[in-house]
Amino acid sequence: MTDNSQISIHRMIIHKVDHRNYDEPQLSDLESPVTDEVGSFLRRHIVSNREHRYARTAVFLDQEPGTVCLRDMCDNLLTDPDQFVTQSRRMAEHLFDTIDNRVSPGDLILCTFTEGDDESRWLALLKMDPDDGFVGEREEVNGQVRFVIRRVPNVLPRGELHKSAFVLPRGLREERGYDLKVLDQQVSRYGARRMIASFFAEDFLRCKVGLNRADRTRVFVYASYEWLGKMEQWPEEDVERFKGRVTGSLQDAVVDATNFAAAVITKPDDQDEYLDYLREQGLEDLTFEPDPQERRRLTQYAYFEGDHGLRVRIEADAVGPGKTLEYNRDPATNTWTVTIRTTHWEKKPK
Repeated sequence: MTDNSQISIHRMIIHKVDHRNYDEPQLSDLESPVTDEVGSFLRRHIVSNREHRYARTAVFLDQEPGTVCLRDMCDNLLTDPDQFVTQSRRMAEHLFDTIDNRVSPGDLILCTFTEGDDESRWLALLKMDPDDGFVGEREEVNGQVRFVIRRVPNVLPRGELHKSAFVLPRGLREERGYDLKVLDQQVSRYGARRMIASFFAEDFLRCKVGLNRADRTRVFVYASYEWLGKMEQWPEEDVERFKGRVTGSLQDAVVDATNFAAAVITKPDDQDEYLDYLREQGLEDLTFEPDPQERRRLTQYAYFEGDHGLRVRIEADAVGPGKTLEYNRDPATNTWTVTIRTTHWEKKPK
């Protein structure tokens, strides 16, 4: 990870984006001062969020003539010093237009920075919420407005943001093969954070985000289970075989979703539907190397749910005939019989 001391902050501005209480963004006329505390705050967030495990590389999408193009705003801001305030205001207005009431109000912080001896300037776009520990406070200087960063009392600063983007200098984009890095965290229904289509990446940044190995591993498992939940007419033994092969596939050096579908899904139409569903969830590359850390996390334990809030978590290797947990279904009564064998059994408070 980059050392904070290698980051130099050059210019910063803050705009208020509160769509719940205002009909338009509250825009700054002036740049914000970068004090020692503010500089330390920004450097920490740039390093921790740009190199976050859920940060993703992305490329700007081409826009139709006459439509808002964030890439052009970023390039104008980075290449023309006189455009810093003007283009930052346009970005704040664009962000205000793309969000809805599901998104919390906050501050849009924009700053330019360099790294090490390289004088090429990056642009950081940080969406800050009050619970991030700092907030923009309004000031007037000779009749013009600016916002400055103030610490929120009794709130500990968080080390990561939910939404941020880091735009590369134009000279580095072709060399590295991407235009920006995006951190856009959402929580899925399975409790795992992953990149999904959202207003921030699609509507505001107008970019296409790539999936890394960990993303592909998670999407393959979760999307497979989601698709399986739609197949109501499958025999129970086919359902169990499908689930077992999903996690079993992660033990291979390479997961091939097409071969997996052919092995566990009988009907060709269902195979096509399954593969289309994976692509819709972002798994465009149907052949990939599973991430070792995600493989371990996803296969270490087996999880079960039953009637009346029954939930069981157990090591996957301890499930099966004669093991700690064994289960069988009576098709005549549609009832499961679950046998638990253990030398230790103790009621615990929740």
